[in-house]
Amino acid sequence: MTIATVKSRLRTTGRHAALDGLSVLGRLSGRESAGLATPRVQFPYLHAVPENEEHSFRKLLGSLATTHTFVSYSEAVRRVRSGEIDRPYLALSFDDGFASNVRTARLLEEFGIVGCFFVTTGFIGTPTLTEARDFFGYSAGIDEPAMTWSDLEALKAAGHEIGNHTQTHRVVSSLSPQRVVDEIGGAADVLRARLGSVEHFAWPFGRFFHFTGDAARVVFDTGHLSCASAERGAHLSAEGGSADSLCIRREHIMTSWPRRHSRYFLSRSALRGAPSAQGWPAGWEVSR
Repeated sequence: MTIATVKSRLRTTGRHAALDGLSVLGRLSGRESAGLATPRVQFPYLHAVPENEEHSFRKLLGSLATTHTFVSYSEAVRRVRSGEIDRPYLALSFDDGFASNVRTARLLEEFGIVGCFFVTTGFIGTPTLTEARDFFGYSAGIDEPAMTWSDLEALKAAGHEIGNHTQTHRVVSSLSPQRVVDEIGGAADVLRARLGSVEHFAWPFGRFFHFTGDAARVVFDTGHLSCASAERGAHLSAEGGSADSLCIRREHIMTSWPRRHSRYFLSRSALRGAPSAQGWPAGWEVSR
């Protein structure tokens, strides 16, 4: 075992212990219950649900369904824009387009839930794990190949939504202006030609330093109705104005985590949420 592996495991153990303590404190203080009961729209997202974690995912959905109303991604965006936020709402999304998303969709359907699957067009149909890792350029977290076009067509026919996650899953802030247009607009063109309407976009890696204001303008100029980050947060009130004034916050969760950790993150963001947290970073000038 290498020193790097040991350090990684120690960090994971320390993180797990810290979240255990915070989640217990939240439950005992009543903050978790208060946060989860807060009327809001929240966007949890995952990447893949491995077959051996499907039971955990089903348990998580059942737990969240006792305190939240699940809605489609489009309905969630509409409620954020209109301010129709009378209870806790959740909209689930899944990034990249991994093959297990097909099984995941069937699990969602057991609960009457529709998801939004943000797919990277250049990854679609990648048949093997080796090729999947080559495509992304790294192996961490890449444990399965991609969905096919037939899979995506079946998901859409079942009522799920397909979103744009660029052509090649690169860090958008590192690209030239023309490459940004190709990555976002080109992917949208391909998806719409095969699947019809594609209204939502989420950028790879998801932090603000992975994106730019110019890229956000490209998203809306190419016909998308929403643009999503992976910055944590909850939407508690109406975001008025044009669609491009709104940056969706999403909550990363994983089925390998204890359910209490996911509930902790959701409740923490609900208690911290504020209208001013829904926009873009200062100086980006995304809104027209």
